[in-house]
Amino acid sequence: MSTTPLAPPAARPAGDGRAAALRELLRSRKRLLVLTHNNPDPDSLGGAAGLQEFARSVGVASRLAIAGKILRAENQAMVRELGLVLDRVEDLQIADFDCVAFVDTQPGFGHTIVPAGVRVDIVIDHHVCAEGRLGAADCAFFDVRTDAGATSSIVGGYLLAAGVTPSSQIATALAYGIRTDTADLSRNVSPLDLAVWDYLSPHIDRQKLAAITNPRLPVRYFEALKQALSKVRLYDGVTLCSLGRTASAEMVAEVADMLLRMEGVRAVFCGGLVGAQYHVSVRTELGGDAWALIRAGMDGAGGSCGGHGSVAGGAIPMEGADTRALRRLERRLERNVLHAMGVAGGNAAILGDRDD
Repeated sequence: MSTTPLAPPAARPAGDGRAAALRELLRSRKRLLVLTHNNPDPDSLGGAAGLQEFARSVGVASRLAIAGKILRAENQAMVRELGLVLDRVEDLQIADFDCVAFVDTQPGFGHTIVPAGVRVDIVIDHHVCAEGRLGAADCAFFDVRTDAGATSSIVGGYLLAAGVTPSSQIATALAYGIRTDTADLSRNVSPLDLAVWDYLSPHIDRQKLAAITNPRLPVRYFEALKQALSKVRLYDGVTLCSLGRTASAEMVAEVADMLLRMEGVRAVFCGGLVGAQYHVSVRTELGGDAWALIRAGMDGAGGSCGGHGSVAGGAIPMEGADTRALRRLERRLERNVLHAMGVAGGNAAILGDRDD
């Protein structure tokens, strides 16, 4: 990736007041617990690590904890290469912390667990959350900016505004978070994303970033990918993929990302059952509204969803679902999506059926 600045250097991004407010809050606390959604992605990990760096700059100790797993190979490489320290939520004594932050998520999302008895003090996110349970009046610090391409950009903006020089570990973590959520600064990009990227760029460890971006993949990854591609249905500009039961929500998102690259595709709606939840990932071409599409697709199916710009995701609880119930849900989702996109059903093709 080119290191040439993508925008004129910005001394301080908008939001300096937020950085000062966050600094004052942390100075009044002793120990910070940073949480993400259950199975954090690079933007979650980068934003969380960046918040820890900000807390360190004001003398506050912190821990980063997760409730789920690090699933995708790139995410595992990020944790390994950057030496990120992750605790299990259940292994910590929540009472030991007098400040709790959620990064890249909000209470109310289906993929986010709020530990019992926890009072959330800080929320930092860039997603729309229709089921959000907290707002600016409900916690000490609430910064949700849906115009930002990445939560890592918001957190990086705090460091920039505070004049903190990031370590190479934190700069690389934040940079990778921005890269993944903005598709290498090509989608949903705001002036904040560009300013923070320029700020981080001189401090990025390029070798580690390359190792994170291109990890070796196990054979089972390609087996899962082959199975997923066999279930793709092609309509007029709309691609659907129902994976049925699958091992990872990350595979649902990864297949959606890949299918959007297909010629002529305007939107992708991909879903799969992981444990007791049906996970959905939506991608649209630039200028599309993934948030509107996922809401329309999940209409009447329950669950929760969020997103912005051309990326959205959601989850539908399916306790004890049998094969028949799963197929009913997938048919409902498909009808909703096709109706929302103005595409007639019944004319789907599958990969391999086309002559071109």
